[in-house]
Amino acid sequence: MWSILLIIFLLSSSMASANAGLFTKNNYDAALHIPWEGKTISWEFKLKSWGTWNIFAVSLNKDYISGTSGTDWEYVYYAKPINGSNLEWMGGNHGNEVLRTLTFVVDGKEIISGTTKITKNLIIKETTDLVYPENKQVVGSVERKYVIDLSTPNRFDFYQQTTWHTDLLFDRAYMCMLPIMKKHGRHFKMGDVSGSFIDNKRTDGRQGWQKVTETLMYGDNGWGMIAGLTDSSSVDNFVHTSAGALIWDLSSDHVKLYYPRMYLSGLIPVNANSIWEAHSYYIVVPVAN
Repeated sequence: MWSILLIIFLLSSSMASANAGLFTKNNYDAALHIPWEGKTISWEFKLKSWGTWNIFAVSLNKDYISGTSGTDWEYVYYAKPINGSNLEWMGGNHGNEVLRTLTFVVDGKEIISGTTKITKNLIIKETTDLVYPENKQVVGSVERKYVIDLSTPNRFDFYQQTTWHTDLLFDRAYMCMLPIMKKHGRHFKMGDVSGSFIDNKRTDGRQGWQKVTETLMYGDNGWGMIAGLTDSSSVDNFVHTSAGALIWDLSSDHVKLYYPRMYLSGLIPVNANSIWEAHSYYIVVPVAN
């Protein structure tokens, strides 16, 4: 239905251009639909039950490239305050995060809801608090920014700054992730390492283990994705990981890429007032079969 609306909307506008698209938003979902490579690429965002808005998926002509389980892309932390009883997940798809502010801005104008033509860019700004569930303690705050520019409709950039408010111990921290359908991402190239996962079967295996900041994942159907970080400082140069980035075969139909800042290296202390920054990016790419 939205593809028909997109065509009608663009043809009826005297300002229609090759890169014009549509942004749609309601109380629970938001999506940006943009003509690209003779298709329509769609970036989708969804409201989580605890109040934050997260990236949901990317598709081409309704064929999902990324996984659609609602799992995290942006960041997720497994930690506890120094005096906390148990390690807890905070952020991403795990909750324990509270929305503070949120704006969707299309071509410089804030959009509350409805359907809007877009010719330049979509910028989403979101601020949140990370809450350790024991005593509902706010242990950190995050500033997020998502940017999709219509000059490169197959790419989105995500910026985040996490400020920690108390002394913490970390077991795991992921600064960038990508769930991707196996039909579009079961093969990968990560630095000098290449590999593949079995289609239609979950092995629970992990591959990759390279200290890199960019990975190409692709399938057998002409498409793939590049996901990465612009700077290794956002993962603390992998000093608290055993081997770097990894891909987990977590489902029969999709796998997931992780860039860890901490990963099973013992409990790593992080001081109050520490600030973590990251700029991650995601690019849909055509690949030769």
